[in-house]
Amino acid sequence: MLDKVKVDKLLAPEKAYVTIRQAILSGEYAPNDRLREDELAARVGVSRTPIRSALQRLVQEGFVVFHPNSGAAVRGWSRQEAVEIFQVRASLESLGAGLAVANATAGDIRELEALCDEMEGLRPSEETQEQFSVLKRNVLNRKFHVKILNMSRNRKLEEIALSLMDVGFLIRSYRNFSAKDEQRSQFHHRDLVSAFAAQNAEWASAIMKSHILTASDIARWDD
Repeated sequence: MLDKVKVDKLLAPEKAYVTIRQAILSGEYAPNDRLREDELAARVGVSRTPIRSALQRLVQEGFVVFHPNSGAAVRGWSRQEAVEIFQVRASLESLGAGLAVANATAGDIRELEALCDEMEGLRPSEETQEQFSVLKRNVLNRKFHVKILNMSRNRKLEEIALSLMDVGFLIRSYRNFSAKDEQRSQFHHRDLVSAFAAQNAEWASAIMKSHILTASDIARWDD
């Protein structure tokens, strides 16, 4: 998550994209809320052209939908749509984890361990820090999964899996994780690292599938 100073230095289309995306992720804009171009332009401090560009980008990422009569709105997801995405992710990323075992180097394993350490070290000391902690955890979790997909050395698999990883409701669902859920997720991450170290493809694949399907059970839907 970029701070305000860094956001202000971005070019207008990127600034609009980052600002709107962060507002959706933080819950400031809830599912099905309208996104008015004039209000967004005033908020971001840019013209409406970069706002339109940002909204189109957010449509492609699954954060925004356009309605014929009312314009842009934060996208809501049905339970069936969400379950289907988790099912596809579980299949793709479990395959990726299995393939990654043959390519895992000592450096790759150290990098994954470092990400585990950083995620486990996130301990918000104040209630006001909880939102930051959730967003930071999402960033680190994404890095962990992206690293494993990259290790698979299957570029088409990585491309498709990444397109599903940034869907809006998936990122917002991290706010629903309890301390117990987080602990289970961290155990899965550590088990994946152990599977890579042991060069056990079946173990890595099974853990990744369980990891993602467990997240599906925790997530909440917008309808």
